[in-house]
Amino acid sequence: MPRTPRSSRICNRRILRDALIAFALIAWCGAFAAGSSLVKPGLAESLLAGIAKTPPVSTPFVQVSYRGVLDRPLVVSGTLQWLGGDRMQRDIDKPFKETAKIGEGELSVQRGSGDVHRMPLARAPQAGAMLAGFRALLGGDVSALQQDFTLSAQGGSAHWVITLAPRTTQLKRQLVSIVIDGRAHEPRCLTVTDANGDSSITLVGAMAEAGLRSTAPLASALAARCRNSQ
Repeated sequence: MPRTPRSSRICNRRILRDALIAFALIAWCGAFAAGSSLVKPGLAESLLAGIAKTPPVSTPFVQVSYRGVLDRPLVVSGTLQWLGGDRMQRDIDKPFKETAKIGEGELSVQRGSGDVHRMPLARAPQAGAMLAGFRALLGGDVSALQQDFTLSAQGGSAHWVITLAPRTTQLKRQLVSIVIDGRAHEPRCLTVTDANGDSSITLVGAMAEAGLRSTAPLASALAARCRNSQ
């Protein structure tokens, strides 16, 4: 079997990382739809403990990626789905068509009507740790999640922020932090900061449906919107 070109492997791993993080965000949508209580003491733990959502779960998203190799941010939008267990799907509708699926130990990616490219999750060891962490997130298993991430939370019902910082060396090579902003029972934004300085901000739910106010939003402006949007 011919080897996948290195550039394609790197691209697939970025897609895999993004899809796994999106998996976490769908879990949070399930948590708040289930009506978790926002009690300031032990906020992160109380939110995790309240997760109870029956798949399939679907939410619109708009992701803005800021990469050092690009002159302007990359904006994609579509739908995220949790199909149950470890199975999830990310469908990009704009500016191109792409479907990424995770399930049965592999990632598959199809751009438009092109060939389906597959990559075993075992080729990306850090993905296994992230997937295990997100399984714990979906299950509300705080102790399991804390093996790979340090959790912190601040705020209250008006505005809350949950931060996941990687503990393990494998994850620290990929990530600096995952930050989730929300209000009341609705997560609004997911901000991911990579170890190489790249970052992405993903809007979900009502924020995604409202769309962007610029075709190339500044990261600072988008972050302010996540914090201040009513």
